Amino acid sequence: MTASLLAAAGVLLALAAAFGAWWYARARGLVPTAARSPGTAGSSPPAGSEPEDPVREHGQGDDKGGDEGFDYAPELRPRPAPQADEATFRNAFDWQHVRRELERLKARCDAQDRVIAGLRAEVEDLRDRLASPAPAATPAVVSTAISPEYDAPLVYARQGLDAAAIAERCGITLAEAQLVCAMAGARPQTGKG
Repeated sequence: MTASLLAAAGVLLALAAAFGAWWYARARGLVPTAARSPGTAGSSPPAGSEPEDPVREHGQGDDKGGDEGFDYAPELRPRPAPQADEATFRNAFDWQHVRRELERLKARCDAQDRVIAGLRAEVEDLRDRLASPAPAATPAVVSTAISPEYDAPLVYARQGLDAAAIAERCGITLAEAQLVCAMAGARPQTGKG
């Protein structure tokens, strides 16, 4: 039962496909339609249509020779799109492009603003460093009465730095820094209070 139904459905499907192919070929002008004879019923043109040219109907003045009497399907031509739609599409596309470009430029400006803010902060930091009194640099000429490795600690001791700060800056022990402070005539401070 189901096999016969499937076979019948297959035949109907094949017929529908053949019929569709025939109509497509006819619409493209590949298959001629039935010839109309002048005296047959139904040969009169439909209401509202133009009458056929009698010269063409009898094959006179026709360059194709044996094609007289065949009713070919009209040539399919694409309908031109209205220009307003094309202009609207172009405008929408242009606006979309402008919006993307604007977003890209905004992102780029934001990145540049962040870089500029960082540079401004660095410049302000450098200005603050230049404006604040820096610790005195080690003078070029120092007293050489003691060992040269203690010249810088001696200068710091004369400036009034405590022993802990001298030890930290010069990389010497706290005991050595206290000794240098004593030699400089300053009061040795351990930083412990």
